Amino acid sequence: MKLTKLSHAVIAASSMTVGAMAHAEITTSGSVALTSDYKFRGITQTSNNAAIQGSLTASHDSGAYATVWGSSVDSLVGGSEMDFMLGYAGESGDISYDVGVMRYAYPGANSGNAGGAEPDYNEVYGSVAARGTKVGVAYSDDYFAETGKFGYVFASYGTEVSGVGVSASVGYNYFFDDNNAAGEGLGAFLGNPAVTDDAYIDYKVAVSKEVKDIGFELAYIGTDLNEKDAGGLNIDGSFVVTASKSF
Repeated sequence: MKLTKLSHAVIAASSMTVGAMAHAEITTSGSVALTSDYKFRGITQTSNNAAIQGSLTASHDSGAYATVWGSSVDSLVGGSEMDFMLGYAGESGDISYDVGVMRYAYPGANSGNAGGAEPDYNEVYGSVAARGTKVGVAYSDDYFAETGKFGYVFASYGTEVSGVGVSASVGYNYFFDDNNAAGEGLGAFLGNPAVTDDAYIDYKVAVSKEVKDIGFELAYIGTDLNEKDAGGLNIDGSFVVTASKSF
């Protein structure tokens, strides 16, 4: 008799769960942007030229989400980048969190564009945030152009002062594999085999303001890399202006 009652309870609970999932909503959001320079982890992806970018996200009530993000690029891999994310975001008290997996893809590129290496790669990521502060990590078992295992740790802070957003961030890029005969490591990433370091720092400081539903940001973005090590990449710090519209 007890087993029968328990079975009925399980069935009832399962029915309620299925019903709740059936009524859960999926919302969509997106954005378009025009930026004077697309810099990723401190390094220009457009040879210091402008880029057009866009994103589309589908979010489930549970916290699961899927995002597609794209940008024009001007580099050795061709003229476009497409990123695909599957993740889960939520809150616990004052703390929010976000975890997921990401695929960086370069449509139209081939191994010849990246010195014989495959440019596409995957990353897993996670972050926690509270009171305007965020810290996060990312890891790839084979980074861009097959440059080996890579880790990224970052911290950021943002607030508003007199109606103007103010933010700053710093990131630590670490290549687990030393530059070697296989072409792995920071030296391979920079295109300069003479580089034997395994890490670099990127940073960003920015102010932002929304005017008539258009977001404007002025940022200064750079790294601690020097020109000698950059292997032809432009790694000088510079100001970047971005205008974006969310929908």
